[in-house]
Amino acid sequence: MRKWIIVAITGIVTACTGGHNLDSPLKTCKAVTVALAGDKGVVWHSEQQTEQKGVQLQITLEFALEGQPGNELSQAVCIYGLSSPDMDYRNAMGEYANTPTEMMINGMAIPASDLVQAINLATANTAKAIGQKAVETINEKSGY
Repeated sequence: MRKWIIVAITGIVTACTGGHNLDSPLKTCKAVTVALAGDKGVVWHSEQQTEQKGVQLQITLEFALEGQPGNELSQAVCIYGLSSPDMDYRNAMGEYANTPTEMMINGMAIPASDLVQAINLATANTAKAIGQKAVETINEKSGY
């Protein structure tokens, strides 16, 4: 029981301090792309960030899916709109939303409902990875 309390506290502290895989637009876009890829592995090739100051931030990723011919690259584009003006704090992404407000894969827009599901899956996968890492660290320190 004590171990799980420590895991929960570690996960919360890690999430609050930004020490996770969703603490930047680039990492978030990658995590959502992986979630959309399903059970296919993703091999990253390039990344680019373009900002229209005060309007939006765009992350463009080129990648291949495992098993896909090496010369066939796919492209994911995540667009981050401005965060809500009524927020009373600066979030990890600064003036932009924490998650993509729009996303395209190979020029095709991802429907909003699918994007929300992918964001939720990416968040759950990140939380699971944080928890697993915390358990491994605890086990290493306690000699299990």
